[in-house]
Amino acid sequence: MSASNKKLCLGLLYAESEQAVISLLKYYGYWDDDTAWRLYGDIENNWSTIGNQQSHPVAAMVEKLVNSIDAVLMRECLQRGIPVEGFDAPQSIKEAQEEFFGIRNGNLANIGAINRTQLAQNIGLVATGGKNNPNYTVFDRGEGQTPLSMPDTLLSLSKANKLRIPFVQGKFNMGGTGALPYCGKNNLQLVISRRCPEIADPDDPTASHWGFTVVRRQDPPEGARSSIFTYLAPDNKILSFDSEELRLPHGYREVSRAPQLKWGTIIKMFEYKMTGLKSLVTRRLYEAVSLALPQPGLPVRFYEFRNFSGDNPESTMSGLRVRLEEDKSKNVEAGFPIPHRLHVLGEPMRLAIYAFKKGRAESYRRNEGIIFTINGQTHGSFSKRFFSRHNVRMSYVADSILAIVDATNISARAREDLSLNNRERLRRNELYTAIERKLEEIIRNDTALKALREQRRREAIEGKLSDSKPLKEVLNNIIKKSPSLAALFITGKDLSNPFKPKRVGPKKDEFIGKQRPEFFRLFKKYRKPRLNERPINRRQFRVQFETDAVDDYFDREIDPGIFELRCDDSEARDYSLNLRDGVATLNIGMPHNTKVGDCLTYFARVSDELLFEPFVNEFEIAVTDADTSDSRSGGNRKPPAGDDDGDREKPDSMAMPEIVEVRKDEWKKYRFHEYSALDVKGSGTEDDAYVFFINMDNLHLKWELKEWLAQNQEPKLLQDRFKYAMVLMGMAILKETTEEASKKADTLFDENGLAPAEYVAKFTSIVAPVILPMIQTLGDLDSEEL
Repeated sequence: MSASNKKLCLGLLYAESEQAVISLLKYYGYWDDDTAWRLYGDIENNWSTIGNQQSHPVAAMVEKLVNSIDAVLMRECLQRGIPVEGFDAPQSIKEAQEEFFGIRNGNLANIGAINRTQLAQNIGLVATGGKNNPNYTVFDRGEGQTPLSMPDTLLSLSKANKLRIPFVQGKFNMGGTGALPYCGKNNLQLVISRRCPEIADPDDPTASHWGFTVVRRQDPPEGARSSIFTYLAPDNKILSFDSEELRLPHGYREVSRAPQLKWGTIIKMFEYKMTGLKSLVTRRLYEAVSLALPQPGLPVRFYEFRNFSGDNPESTMSGLRVRLEEDKSKNVEAGFPIPHRLHVLGEPMRLAIYAFKKGRAESYRRNEGIIFTINGQTHGSFSKRFFSRHNVRMSYVADSILAIVDATNISARAREDLSLNNRERLRRNELYTAIERKLEEIIRNDTALKALREQRRREAIEGKLSDSKPLKEVLNNIIKKSPSLAALFITGKDLSNPFKPKRVGPKKDEFIGKQRPEFFRLFKKYRKPRLNERPINRRQFRVQFETDAVDDYFDREIDPGIFELRCDDSEARDYSLNLRDGVATLNIGMPHNTKVGDCLTYFARVSDELLFEPFVNEFEIAVTDADTSDSRSGGNRKPPAGDDDGDREKPDSMAMPEIVEVRKDEWKKYRFHEYSALDVKGSGTEDDAYVFFINMDNLHLKWELKEWLAQNQEPKLLQDRFKYAMVLMGMAILKETTEEASKKADTLFDENGLAPAEYVAKFTSIVAPVILPMIQTLGDLDSEEL
């Protein structure tokens, strides 16, 4: 029987289609025998768990790789005779990486490419089958399971198998099932496993055997509402056989290229629906997995064994952080990443902001702008349109920024509150909102990003401003001639140049910091006995320190600095810290129960393992009455509307935008195409003026122009009609994104699709085909025709 089982297992392992699997199982008499199949997890309603996992096939695949990483770490622990749940076991993934594999500080970049490739032999992803219907096999040389234990481990649901193991990622005993709905029509998955001999239980009679089964989805039985998942287990037992090793499928490659396993686990997913990523796994899927696993516990070897030619069939995936570190000089702007340390509602996090050189971001992320990681795995993200928000003002660099928030060290309760169990999306609640607002503040005020924004804006429109001036004057006249337009767009301060002035005078000497700082002190203006006053309605404030420490003092891997902040007798719950060029900027949020008349005493303590004594700084904040002045204009804000209204008055003016005409030979530079009409950059604030880019070679404009010229009409008139119609529509939409309306604008446009500027681009491209015919036709109508 063992020989027959081995023949069946190998036949399933080398099968390259669902139909081949079904034919084999029918030949052996199993497919149509319902008594040979057991409920997955021994739960009848298992669809409620399995069907409620990841919404993207990559995220589901990543859970398989995470389980493999966990299995290898547990094998290493058990081989050393250490109980995985004991006090002697590593207490974090980072500790396990360092103790078992010498990966300093859990950073794979520290062991070099050759060592990473060697370590990656423990875990792999193999692509076989057709180009459009790929099969993916995930394997590991981890602890493995015996046929007897598989129903309680690999084939279980919602058990506490890893709940008390501190150095693994898996906790909920369900994530590995997320890939099943993406497997072909019948959701077929082959599972093979053998226990590592060094850690096998001698009392288990199946300890030396390979166990295997096939998981499938069955339609809802009569009277049931949901499908059920079952796995092959004749007589309620896992099929098994004895063999020294198994060779994985090799597809179109030489047999010798296929890895061989003496123990561990193999999971083959048939005809996997990898939407949009069916090309070489060593390219786009590699990039997608790197993004989902920015800092994996262990590297993973990718094998492309389908019929692709001309490319390297193997590659080692070490995560996004390693890619960014090794590609930094070629693809990342100088001076980045920028590190920030932050506490939000008392929860500690680390933020790293990367800015890519033009056109280099696409291979590192898709639509993500900010990703949130826990133990090196992405648990959710904000889209890149976050950077175009009115409260962030980074539209010129929105396509070039990627920020990574490491939330590994937040409390278990906060982790549950922030991240859904499928590790794919964030939960919207008080913590989410507080993090969102803190990130807006940090990114908006980051000096390096501001400088890059000004550089990109200069590159986009410098040299065109002189051409723009008369266009702005014409627009001004158009608005003044129409009472309704004047009422909507009463012009405010004219912006003759949206650039910040260039710095003049001698260049500042380059700052060279010390690895071991000799001072870390408040700037004089913040020190006691001075009492720093802060209005109750401006709850965010900042203080700055001067130091001779290097920029990465708090973020380096060896002997990093430790920053602690207390407010009176409690740990401060809301602050962020950034160190750059000898200046540490501390942004603080007042405690939520602060009231007028309070005097807040803060203690900032900086230490590291080699400092003889810490640097301690004390400062005080006196909380005063609300400030009603408008810091932007120097005047007074209008008081809040009465109870009958309930809303504050909106600003009553909108500054004229700069207008830049874009021609076909410049489309690539501005990311235009033939249907583009209008793109908007900037947030409309004094330091980030709106610039409107008009596509003067829009396809619909050109068609209308052809007819116009046939009638011997002046082309400039038609072009001006198109241009100013687009601008007025754009201004009307952006009117909703003034400072007082920004929250509303984010809700309308950003939450479910488009940021305000993107909405302008989309809307104007939709109306571009009708705007000129509409102007012409309606203008020619008289009252009798209407």
